[in-house]
Amino acid sequence: MRRALAVVAVAAVLATVSGCRRTSVAVAADAKSQPPPPPLPEDPVLGAKATAQWREHLAFEERERKLHYDRDRMKDHRAVLKLLIGTRARYDRARSAAAVIAIKARVPETAEAVRRRVERIDHWRVNSNLLADYDVMLNALAEAYPAARIKFIEGDRAPLLAVRAELDRRQKAIDQWLKEAAESEDE
Repeated sequence: MRRALAVVAVAAVLATVSGCRRTSVAVAADAKSQPPPPPLPEDPVLGAKATAQWREHLAFEERERKLHYDRDRMKDHRAVLKLLIGTRARYDRARSAAAVIAIKARVPETAEAVRRRVERIDHWRVNSNLLADYDVMLNALAEAYPAARIKFIEGDRAPLLAVRAELDRRQKAIDQWLKEAAESEDE
C-alpha cells in the first residue's frame, strides 16, 4: 500500500513538472513568434545637443581635475617659474655679448633643475597643463633668447622684442592658470 502511494506521488510530481515545462516552452515559443516592439522615435537634433552637452561636461571635469592637480603641486610650479624668470632676468641684465655667453653656459644647470622639478610635478607629463609652456620657455632661454639678446646689444632690437613677447605671453598664461588653480575648490 505504501509502495502504491509512493508511485502515485512520484507520478503526480512528474506530471506537474512536465506540464510546467511544456507551458514555459509554449510561452517562449509564443514570445519568439511576436514581433519586437517598435523602437522609440529618435530626434537627431536633440541627440546631437545631448552629445555636445556631455562633451562639454567632460571637458569641464577634465579642466577641474587638472586645476586641482596643479594646485596640489603649487610649490614646485613656483620653483620652476622662479628658475625660468631668474634666468631671463640675468640675460636682461647682461651688458655685453661675453656676459650673455657666460650666462648661457650656466643654462644647462638651470635646465636640469627645471627638469627635476617637472619630474616631481608630473612624471608621465599627462596631468599638468603647464609643462609644454615650461618646455618652450626653457628652450627659448637656452637658444633663442641669448642670440636675440646679443643682437639687441649690437643694435638689432626686433629679435629680442619678438622672443620677449612670446615669453611674456606664456608667463601670463602660466600665472593665470596657477591663480585659477589656487582658487579652485574641492568637489
